[in-house]
Amino acid sequence: MGMGLAMCLGCPAPEGPDPDEIDDVPRFDDDPGWLVTAHAHNDYYHERPLLDALAQRFYSVEADVFLSSDELSVAHYPWEYYGSLSALYLDPLQKLVDSRGSVYGDGVPFTLWIDIKESSQDIAPMMEQVLSRYDMLETFTDAGGRSGAVTVVLTGDAANKQSYVESTDERFAVRDSNDYDAGDPDADRQWTHYALNWGNYVDDSGQSPLTAAAETTLGDIVAGAHDKGRAVRFYDTPDTEDIWRVSAEARVDFVHTDDLEGLGDFLRGLDAPIP
Repeated sequence: MGMGLAMCLGCPAPEGPDPDEIDDVPRFDDDPGWLVTAHAHNDYYHERPLLDALAQRFYSVEADVFLSSDELSVAHYPWEYYGSLSALYLDPLQKLVDSRGSVYGDGVPFTLWIDIKESSQDIAPMMEQVLSRYDMLETFTDAGGRSGAVTVVLTGDAANKQSYVESTDERFAVRDSNDYDAGDPDADRQWTHYALNWGNYVDDSGQSPLTAAAETTLGDIVAGAHDKGRAVRFYDTPDTEDIWRVSAEARVDFVHTDDLEGLGDFLRGLDAPIP
């Protein structure tokens, strides 16, 4: 993992990607195929946050955040600091959407996962303040909403992500659940995703390939989530081609990785189209 950015709270904030680097993000007009499932875990750990994932044509990235005085700070731990959510992610994505209509110019929506890493009750109002600046975002109301080039999914702290989606009539993000139960209600316009720990739900051995029983479990969970109208991703998955393959076969919506190039090459090499 690249660790080239400042990692202390006392360090000055990076300015975000260079405008020329944003302009150099590839444009596409073809079907992304399996790449639409590619998810960059803890994306800010890479040498070029966001840009390295975009270079591989990923359609989903994840940024962990803490509350600062007037922004959302990207970091996995409170003593780290990689920059603001706006500078590293929201501003460059908006720039791409403004010039292309979508992130890659292909009309395919992009997903930004925001992992809330603290329990402060002030984070939901700050989330609203920050996200409301960006007209690229899909919006949600209980009756519908407005489509957008970028969808924000809140994950992490359960109380804060629920507080945000319940706080306003029109929302700039939806939430996930980190727990799955076959008896969960159907999706609504607040709760639309699952993000599940691989070891807790599929296989705790950390090995691949999976046993037949674990593959069955994976398929049952994904099918159950889809029946409820929700998308699903797993985290803490082994970064191997065997796991990527069974995830694709099970129709996992977001295939998680820290190995951007490896997963990108693997998904580009899959022949069968997504049904």
